[in-house]
Amino acid sequence: MSGCPEISPDHCVHGLIGNASCQACVDSCPRNAWILGEDSLGLDEEACDGCGLCIPACPSGALHTPFPYVIRHIGGQAVALFGCGKSGAAGTEACISCIHALGIRQLLLLYTSGINCLLLAEQDCVACHIPSERTLENRVKQLNRLLRERHRPLIKLLYRPARVWRALLRQEALITRGTLLNRRAFLAGASSSRLLREQMVSMDPLNRPECQTVAPGILLDTESGDQHLPWVPRIEAMDCSGCDACINLCPTQALRYDADEDNACYRIDAPRCNGCGICADVCAEESVHVLTWEKWQKETIPLKSARCNRCGNDFHVPRESQLGGTDLCPVCRSSGSKQLFQVLGAA
Repeated sequence: MSGCPEISPDHCVHGLIGNASCQACVDSCPRNAWILGEDSLGLDEEACDGCGLCIPACPSGALHTPFPYVIRHIGGQAVALFGCGKSGAAGTEACISCIHALGIRQLLLLYTSGINCLLLAEQDCVACHIPSERTLENRVKQLNRLLRERHRPLIKLLYRPARVWRALLRQEALITRGTLLNRRAFLAGASSSRLLREQMVSMDPLNRPECQTVAPGILLDTESGDQHLPWVPRIEAMDCSGCDACINLCPTQALRYDADEDNACYRIDAPRCNGCGICADVCAEESVHVLTWEKWQKETIPLKSARCNRCGNDFHVPRESQLGGTDLCPVCRSSGSKQLFQVLGAA
């Protein structure tokens, strides 16, 4: 992996809402190459050294660059080889600028493909002054906590001297790449057959466009609930006004509105959350929060429907909300004594 990362404006939170608070790429860059202004996000390509540390920091997967690696069969299992560019792995086909560019999403993509062991060429990471909370080892520790409570095999990191690592790299490839697999089959890989997992490895999951923005939570076994996830959105029903801003702007449908003939509710599907924080940024009542590495449960928030006495439009609020007895919709409540046409005219 080398060169500046590519940016997908369609997935960057700053391209989705104007008041996004996310500055993950800025905070993660050791060379201050990312520049976040009031109206734009830019990259100083001369300052960027291509380390890729901003890629795992980006919650929505808007940043990406090719990940070089190889798969080898070692000790009876498939192993992914990565070599740091500052180690003896430099110049090989599995040389990555920095192993800490492998984030939660990349680790789970490999894991879902049947790869739970990474073989790394030894390197001196102390010289790079990477904060411990942003290291590959810390991410593996956090993910193993989730895998352990699901009774799944853990992710392993193995370090070998560059000479030994290069010898393993020269072994015959386990499989060749090029197999095509549709998205549905890929996302079902956690419970798939060995053949299907091998097909997923062959399709190179780390570098397929449709895999670069997948929410990490849905790559985990989440059917039982009451387990930890990387990100868990919460809505405080007591303070919620029912404006639907978070529902309408959630890019992954982790928050959504469901209704049938008799009932309506907000449904929270935490495994779909990518931690972008848009829901919290747009909530005027500050009733939405995104928690990290917390337990989740399948949750619905029942809604109460009503008709606004001022503008005549239908609206809803959570039944538990302190606004449950109001006769004004969110727009009329926020506009005070103004009529709806006055609010729209001033917009």
